[in-house]
Amino acid sequence: MKVLKRFIPLIGLALVIGYLSYHALHGEQGYLNHLRIQAQISAAEAELADVRQARQNMEDRVARLKAEGPDGSVDVDYLEERARAVLRFAHPDEIVVQIDRGAQPEYGG
Repeated sequence: MKVLKRFIPLIGLALVIGYLSYHALHGEQGYLNHLRIQAQISAAEAELADVRQARQNMEDRVARLKAEGPDGSVDVDYLEERARAVLRFAHPDEIVVQIDRGAQPEYGG
């Protein structure tokens, strides 16, 4: 009995250390949650970079169609390209080849 009484504080201390260690690893502000949040932040930053690039591309396309340049003219070649793509027009002497971008090439081998 005396031996058991001698180890009670040590057992209590081990339990407290185990409890605190568990929560330091798995708790709301624990290490694993910190890693998960960092991964979410990285994914959100990558998505933000993609959205910013898409916005920049759209702004460039709009700038080409506006007559706000130094000479006040529209980029005629780009305007014609867009009109043909949207309206699906072609000159009578042109050959149009449509490519399905969703199809994967098949390689025999």
